Amino acid sequence: MDLVFVKAGGSWITFKDKPFSIDYNALEKLTEILLLSSNKAKIVLGHGGGSFAHPVVKSRQVYGDRKTLILCHKATKTLNQIIVTKLIDHGLDVLSIQTSSIVLWNGRGYRIFVEPVKQAIDKGLIPIVYGDCILDQYSYYRVISTEELFAVLTMELRPRRIVYLERVSGIYTKDPMKYSDAKLIPLINKENYKEILDLLEESYGIDVTGGMKTKIEKALELAKEYGIDSIIVSGYNVEDAVKAITGGMIKRGTLITW
Repeated sequence: MDLVFVKAGGSWITFKDKPFSIDYNALEKLTEILLLSSNKAKIVLGHGGGSFAHPVVKSRQVYGDRKTLILCHKATKTLNQIIVTKLIDHGLDVLSIQTSSIVLWNGRGYRIFVEPVKQAIDKGLIPIVYGDCILDQYSYYRVISTEELFAVLTMELRPRRIVYLERVSGIYTKDPMKYSDAKLIPLINKENYKEILDLLEESYGIDVTGGMKTKIEKALELAKEYGIDSIIVSGYNVEDAVKAITGGMIKRGTLITW
């Protein structure tokens, strides 16, 4: 079976504008997606920090580095435990692996102890990792996103594809949550990515583009270097999500390839 990395977006499984809030509808959909696809693909599941981690990290000036690191761990582990408990209660064989226990920043790059993830996959489990505050050899901590973590894991595990489950059906010309005339961009590749990134910067604004731009650039790097495609679909669309994970043809989404 193909090895597939699947990310449950933090802005999908939580309400980012409400600190420490869960979108339980999204969690139900995630459970359904995994139940339908986990017997057809080997999966490494990752999830963002959403409204749990971001408010803590943004308050760094209030807490200071040391306290922020501690509170960030508390927040990310709390969210992770909610997700893990839900999935286990529905019969999924998942195993939480704390990101900050296997990844370290040494000032020049990430160092990773990947064996726990490998062993979990080999034993037929779904390892769950997540965006986290990891220890920095020369400072207190460094934030690692799920996209960055997937990039590090890719060097060791080489998945067949990466699937991003988001609140919307892919990358749009404008923010589809705000503009009814926003159009879905079905394909991003070496021919159009510069044009797309320029369009998004103009249409969305700096803050939103930062996260979206990083997601696209990371996906393009993996596609160019390793031939690994990324697919962005709505997590609420169970059928397309399962097809994206299992290698089927989706109806709505964005393919990022080289």
